[in-house]
Amino acid sequence: MIRRLTGLPPAQQFVVVLGVAVAVGALAVSVSALGDAGMLLASAALLAALANLAQWLWQSRQSTDWDNTFSESAPPRGVDSRISRLAGDVREAGSGTAASATRVHATLSSLAADRLRQHPDPAAEASTVLGRDLAAYLAAPPSTRITAAQLAAFTTTLEELS
Repeated sequence: MIRRLTGLPPAQQFVVVLGVAVAVGALAVSVSALGDAGMLLASAALLAALANLAQWLWQSRQSTDWDNTFSESAPPRGVDSRISRLAGDVREAGSGTAASATRVHATLSSLAADRLRQHPDPAAEASTVLGRDLAAYLAAPPSTRITAAQLAAFTTTLEELS
């Protein structure tokens, strides 16, 4: 009986609950020994509605996943070793370390080459696309010292080329 009721759509379940409430109400009115029929009818209707709600909640629940498979969460921002190395290179290049200046120069060169390949006019000169200062820096030896202001201007220029 319960399986047939659980297979019904919610609207038909409500009709069944309403029918049961009416039947209980009719029984309460016809048997005078049951006391106040209005209160009994209201109580029965409330009980039926609560039963219908509980049954609906039971049907709509999702199964619990008990697997112990945990996925790796995304690493916190700044944990990527490439970003940490680049930040260190930028700090060291500003202080004059030649190896760091060479790595920053190589990074900016590869970014500039990618941007030039994506530029709508591939025949345009690098100095007109990249700007005179960035083109001069890229043409200079890789150990050329770069300031933080220059690096900020160069990265802004490269970002705007997209």
